[in-house]
Amino acid sequence: MWRFEEETVYIENLRLECIIGVHPEERERAQPLSISLSFPLDFKRAAATESLSETVDYSAVASSTREFASQGRFQLLETLARKLGVHLCQRFALPSIHITIRKPQAIADSGGAAVSLTVRGVGEDAR
Repeated sequence: MWRFEEETVYIENLRLECIIGVHPEERERAQPLSISLSFPLDFKRAAATESLSETVDYSAVASSTREFASQGRFQLLETLARKLGVHLCQRFALPSIHITIRKPQAIADSGGAAVSLTVRGVGEDAR
């Protein structure tokens, strides 16, 4: 008998561009971001049936992430991270999601800046 634990879906380094930043020049054109997502998911039914309808469509999560970020005009990575987390949890009925957003051009002579958070549903609004 086998027990399966910590079943998690990862989407790593999803590259996109969006208007983000507080400086005037950042408000004029889209900048590159890299977003990594991970969320717990019970694989049992999907693994047994090999049916996409029994899991979360990773491509749909990526598309939704791109669309959400590109349609928004955020000033802070922190704002984007929180709003994106809630959006994805609601859209895909996820109990939680971990998000890391990197802005590679944020700080000269560095690998950039990043924020990371985990969103968990609580109370009546959570699914």
